[in-house]
Amino acid sequence: MGDLTESLDKSEVQCSNTESARAQFPLDDCEISSISDETLAALFNTAPVIHSYEGTRIVRLSQTLVLKGGINARPCEANILNLMRARGRSTIAVPNVYRVLKVETENVYFGCKCLFVMDFIEGSSVQECWEHLSEAERVDVVTQVASMITALHSIPVPQQQPGPVGCRTCLARGFWFTDMGAGPFGSKEELEAWFNHKLTICKNFKQAPETVPPFHFDKLVLTHQDIAPRNLILGPDRKVWLIDWGDAGVYPEGFEVASLKTRRFSAPVFTDMLLEMIPRPEIAQQLEWIMFALTTGQYL
Repeated sequence: MGDLTESLDKSEVQCSNTESARAQFPLDDCEISSISDETLAALFNTAPVIHSYEGTRIVRLSQTLVLKGGINARPCEANILNLMRARGRSTIAVPNVYRVLKVETENVYFGCKCLFVMDFIEGSSVQECWEHLSEAERVDVVTQVASMITALHSIPVPQQQPGPVGCRTCLARGFWFTDMGAGPFGSKEELEAWFNHKLTICKNFKQAPETVPPFHFDKLVLTHQDIAPRNLILGPDRKVWLIDWGDAGVYPEGFEVASLKTRRFSAPVFTDMLLEMIPRPEIAQQLEWIMFALTTGQYL
């Protein structure tokens, strides 16, 4: 295939961008609704890559849009972003999703995968700029993130089935579900049984005290599971955006805090500041006792 940007059918795309701009971002000044799925799928392989990590790739379509795909890009991520747009937009700044395409469910390890078009968020990651921020700027960033977490957990959950949003076949992913993922879980009781099995393994191998109580999950909330400076974009207007919702879903209250604590080593100052601003449910401490069963003993 030649340069895809030179072969876009004018009957399909109405573009006013110059050749030089088109060479940089192939859909500059194009109406995304007029672009076919086939063209977008081809652009996933030819457009400029702005992120590539562990099977996930994001390419730049235009000044304002990107296309995300790969084994870790699933419709459930688009679903929760759409939910955020509908219910938490005023407090939780996230990219808009405009198209979901090429959904595959056959022989896909994590349940399904897809491509989806979303906003390009202008700015720098908090990871990149943290060392250059003043103390007041750091407090402002962390305060915005704490408000996001509070708002996220206050949104009514769209389902009582734990796991990814709007996808009954997708595996639960994130630190607490091992690198392999887990589930799908049909109910809160099935999720409790999975975690109690992990706790039993740890007790049998003397990796957890016998006094650690079994898991009982009272409340499910919307959870990001990977809040970290690398997934926070500080915009030109100093607004903080939360990106990379690939591990997000409906999970027990406390999973957010527990996930933050496991990644503290990578951003200790940021994490400690954030933990001071949000509630810390007891389950976060309880989860720490099953580390052995999630790592060395994950196949038991």
